[in-house]
Amino acid sequence: SLAGILVDDVEILLFDEPLANLDPETGKYAIELIHRIHHEKKADKLKTTIIIEHRIEDVLHREVDRIILIDDGCIIADLNAHEMISSGYLLEHGLREPLYVTAMKYAGIDVTRDLAPGYFFTTDFSGIKGDILSWYESIEIKPHIETGDEVLTIRNLDYEYYKNTPVLKNINLTIQEGEMLSIVGTNGAGKSTLAKLICKFENHSRETVFFNGNDVFEQSISERASFVGYVMQNPNQMITQTQIYDEIASGLRLRKVPDAEIDERIDRVLEICGLTKFKKWPISALSYGQKKRVTIASILILDPKVIILDEPTAGQDYHHYTDIMKFLEKVNKSGVTIIMITHDMHLMLEYTRRSIVVSDGVIVIDTDSTEVLTNPEIISKASLKETSLFHLANEVGITPPKSFVDRFLDYEAGLKNESI
Repeated sequence: SLAGILVDDVEILLFDEPLANLDPETGKYAIELIHRIHHEKKADKLKTTIIIEHRIEDVLHREVDRIILIDDGCIIADLNAHEMISSGYLLEHGLREPLYVTAMKYAGIDVTRDLAPGYFFTTDFSGIKGDILSWYESIEIKPHIETGDEVLTIRNLDYEYYKNTPVLKNINLTIQEGEMLSIVGTNGAGKSTLAKLICKFENHSRETVFFNGNDVFEQSISERASFVGYVMQNPNQMITQTQIYDEIASGLRLRKVPDAEIDERIDRVLEICGLTKFKKWPISALSYGQKKRVTIASILILDPKVIILDEPTAGQDYHHYTDIMKFLEKVNKSGVTIIMITHDMHLMLEYTRRSIVVSDGVIVIDTDSTEVLTNPEIISKASLKETSLFHLANEVGITPPKSFVDRFLDYEAGLKNESI
């Protein structure tokens, strides 16, 4: 689509969320490509380039002239990157600050314009390394809570849509009850296919997928749905009813559950999902994020042991992203295992201690999330990219960088617990 626009040699290029649905490495390349196109001169003229995006840190991989912040239909600020990042406006208006800026603030540093904090590569760390190191050393390392028994096991799973064209190769995986983990990897790596096989949207062979140690090859899709639920990225592609009550009740009605029991279970799941006051509302009156909750409620009401979510925070600003993830944490604490297919490295780090990296149909590594995002070899294989916390650790001289990222996450988790 970009090539088609460039053929016309237009003077103004407008990119509406160009990073949506891109894996981290491809997103990085997209910003580099936009930057290169912007600076190509034709007849001694530069193009005007406008990027509409809420993934601020990813966009600031390259320099921009101005950042215009809009909220509720009004222009809040029109500043250069250094002024915007140091202003505090981003957090005030539901956008995430770059992680290196958050770490600096946690360390008690006053992030002012003088530090040139708009980009990691321009920030002056010379006078603040000691503050960051002292903060890092002061953070208490907390033991992580162990999860329960095996709930989902995959053994020697192979799959191909077409003969001699394997999509998944020799997948072996064990997931425990109560875990919250992420499956990551480049577009086309096989992540969504794996999820479809677990849910039986695609057929697998015998003795490859086990629930609580039992081979589930003979189960129908309906039977499988009582154990594992799948939430699509776009809630509008899942919703089939016009009323919230009917949408959530549809799965139970198909199973001939009595009306009285349906009403009782709907009340319970609406409370969990924070939708009680919307019980009799039409779907059309809900926001995107609320529709997302309705789709999760329609899965939860079937009492599954496992929920798989495809890009649960896609298209959400930081405020709505946080709301969705707090809700999923609440669901997870009720004992439901949560598996998230995601490109969002922030989500991966903040909310899932374990990440499974898939590349070209194989599991490259199954380890903790900080190891994934601080290991250059894994990052390269999975088309991911290092976070700015990794670069900040190197800048300050903290080795291994993983230890810095781990303590940052423990510190942030402590702040969240204090605010509950």
